[in-house]
Amino acid sequence: MRETDVLIIGGGLAGLNAAAELRDSFPGLSFLIADRAGGASSEIMGFCAPVAPGDSAAQFYQDILRSGNGRNSPELALILAERAVAELERLEKLGLRFDRNQDGTRATIHSVGSTFPRVVHSGTSTGKQAMELLKQPCLHQRVVKLIVVSNTLQGAMLENGEIIRCKAAVIAGGGFAGLWKFSTWSKNLQGDSLVLAHDAGCSLCSLDCVQFEPTVTVYPEKAYSFPVITTVLHEGAKLYDRTGRSLVPDKVPPKRELAKIIQLAIQSGHAFPHGGVMYDFSGVDEDSFRRKYPDYYRKYLGWFHDFSQVKFEVRPAAHTTLGGIRIKPDCSTDVNGIFAAGEAVGNLHGADRLGGNAGSEVFVFGRIAGQSAGKYAAECRFREIPEDSIFQPAVISDPMVFARIRDILDRYFTILPDRELCRKGLDELDDLPSCVIVEIIRMAFSERMERIE
Repeated sequence: MRETDVLIIGGGLAGLNAAAELRDSFPGLSFLIADRAGGASSEIMGFCAPVAPGDSAAQFYQDILRSGNGRNSPELALILAERAVAELERLEKLGLRFDRNQDGTRATIHSVGSTFPRVVHSGTSTGKQAMELLKQPCLHQRVVKLIVVSNTLQGAMLENGEIIRCKAAVIAGGGFAGLWKFSTWSKNLQGDSLVLAHDAGCSLCSLDCVQFEPTVTVYPEKAYSFPVITTVLHEGAKLYDRTGRSLVPDKVPPKRELAKIIQLAIQSGHAFPHGGVMYDFSGVDEDSFRRKYPDYYRKYLGWFHDFSQVKFEVRPAAHTTLGGIRIKPDCSTDVNGIFAAGEAVGNLHGADRLGGNAGSEVFVFGRIAGQSAGKYAAECRFREIPEDSIFQPAVISDPMVFARIRDILDRYFTILPDRELCRKGLDELDDLPSCVIVEIIRMAFSERMERIE
């Protein structure tokens, strides 16, 4: 039986930051990262930090609460707002060079939903660079069960049946957006974190809160399912339906509202031939775009060859799942020894997430989870797991079940809540085998129905 003080489930930036905190603050403790691969951290372009003139942690906090529509934890929102700049400075000390303006100030991008431009970035590869700086060896195994006795973590089981004894675990394996057919994320993001937590006795919350990226490509085919950044709507990009009607109000709305506007235009019969609306870059300054988004610029030219011809047919796609494991400010859960961070968490963002905060949360709360798990592990002992114990996996891998779930979510769980669609989704879920992931999706549909007026 293998033994480690802290087991980290997920090798993305939330898990890597937890590992970095354990290494820095608890050098006497051992930790092991188990990761099945296929997360979203490498796609992080930048993250929110209130460093622009006139901006502040207080304003950032208010923006988070407004975006969350009263459904997020004020305590968690305040922590994120107050600690984001410290994580930026920590990354700079590690060697990550953030873009700067000609006057030496940090370059910031205005994300949808924010009062000030506050997305700091290193080109468009901030996530990839951070992962390289923080990388740690990973065990490429899927954790399929957390072993809990008397509401206290004892260990975990891997997909190969191996048991790992551990004092603490950090669940940082992402959300469940990969369960939708049309999604921006890997199909590996199918809710393992929530399954493990729910099966172990942790509370879940806000499962009906799913952020749909408003502008995901349906055409050209070579760019299919590519999420087109929305920040350029502040910089001259146009979004219009088949009639030529602009879909962007005078003030660019939060992503959730923008996705609803686009979905309504599509459902009203005003879509272009491939089922989307047009995202037109012809009004964007090419030199400015090349400086701000060099990786995207090269990618776009590879598809269109001439920047003035850049146009995408887009529609909303499941992007970030905002619901998940309920945590306290120290990232602890209802179960002793289990902590969580990153997209696996459910009570930070509320009904909607500010653009750029997916990056902020993995640094801020990844570090907090590592600190809390280390402190817990340092103060307790290993608990015995009988060698002959037999544990049933909570995480399943039946492709037929997941194929049905993807079909149900794509048809019945869109950006526009509909009571009748929810009822149909629930009816079809009843035909699936009883398992934890089906139970969680049923909870998401039920929560959504309760909130439809």
